[in-house]
Amino acid sequence: MSNLSISVNHDVTAAHHDEGMVILHVSNGHLYTSNRIGSCIWRGIERRLPLEAIAQEISEVYHIALPTACEHAQRFVGELERHVLVRREAL
Repeated sequence: MSNLSISVNHDVTAAHHDEGMVILHVSNGHLYTSNRIGSCIWRGIERRLPLEAIAQEISEVYHIALPTACEHAQRFVGELERHVLVRREAL
């Protein structure tokens, strides 16, 4: 992982529910869904946590090995970025 700040795109809103979340990209009208772990990652991004801290939280809450949590968090954030739902900025 690197020294990057990840933030939610200002054109995006999310609604969380028991099984995960729904994300709306307001400017293009696209909807996205995610499971509970994706929702946990999203909430970490909203709290401006570093990706390492988000992965640590996932590892502890869902009893996943830390390297696996890191890999999945990085992949998920990459997908969010690809769909312009979040942006990465150098610290």
